[in-house]
Amino acid sequence: MSTSTLPALPSATVDQAIEWSIRLTYNRPDHATRAAFQAWLADDETHRLAWARMQSLSGHFAGVPSGLARQALDKLPEARLQRRQVLKLLALFAAVGSTAWGARETAPWQRLMADYSTRVGEHQRWTLADGSQLELNTDSAVRVYFDARQRRIDLLRGELYLVSGADSASLQQRPLQVTTTLATFTAHGSRCNIRQYADACRLGVAEGTVNIQPRSGTGAVAQPGETWQVTRDNVLRLPGNAEDAAAWRDGLLTARAMPLAELLDELGRYRNGYLGCDPQVAKRTISGNFNLTDTNATLAFIAQAHGLRVQAMTRYWVRLSA
Repeated sequence: MSTSTLPALPSATVDQAIEWSIRLTYNRPDHATRAAFQAWLADDETHRLAWARMQSLSGHFAGVPSGLARQALDKLPEARLQRRQVLKLLALFAAVGSTAWGARETAPWQRLMADYSTRVGEHQRWTLADGSQLELNTDSAVRVYFDARQRRIDLLRGELYLVSGADSASLQQRPLQVTTTLATFTAHGSRCNIRQYADACRLGVAEGTVNIQPRSGTGAVAQPGETWQVTRDNVLRLPGNAEDAAAWRDGLLTARAMPLAELLDELGRYRNGYLGCDPQVAKRTISGNFNLTDTNATLAFIAQAHGLRVQAMTRYWVRLSA
């Protein structure tokens, strides 16, 4: 059969096939992920056809310069690929033959795969199709997938603040979920902050409730004002004010008896380069509300208030010492 006679595929199906390709290539899929993929594959003949084409394309385009690959993708007769689909396919094909786990940890790839993203030091806000308000903190990326049955936001990297919309345009009340590599969070009339770390997630709830379901283990329901830490197989309620974690929305970092080394790690999220301190002062506790829009001024203030020196070789290498 010639490619000119291949049946067209729905754009949503192509999106799903690309998403599964990315999940299976850039992650270490667990049993649940593999089972979900097999269920999707068996659900519809178009799914199997789309997956077969994705695999065929990955073999043809591995190692091909991105300009040539994009020209070829633009000419595919079986589907009119949207620009974001082309970009995600190029990111996927470029990774074939490389170490997939290492590539997934690189921020530019995650931004390329994302529907919404921010650069280091950037804070952005969007209104989604269901009326939900989405905010992303520095160096963050999400993939948004809404269909007739669900509303899902995949947090690929960083931190988000979500105000769940009423979904009034939908005939049925679709659940609103935020997924990470470690857990799924289902929002119910919620205002919540979710941050993804390397091996845990942090949830703060300002309003409504959020159901927490780790990848394995027993879940929990987070109430307003609560903060939770979530790992792959455990949930733990933490002390503290849930609003403190979301102070970044107002351009602030709230520290309450925070060790200096930890405070500098937090400030370092909003600037490029190295930011650290002498081990002799690393455990010194700091409290206050600190400006995130000008981290250089914030560092100067901390140094003056606590008798420290700012050592700056360049703007990309800064260290505090006694």
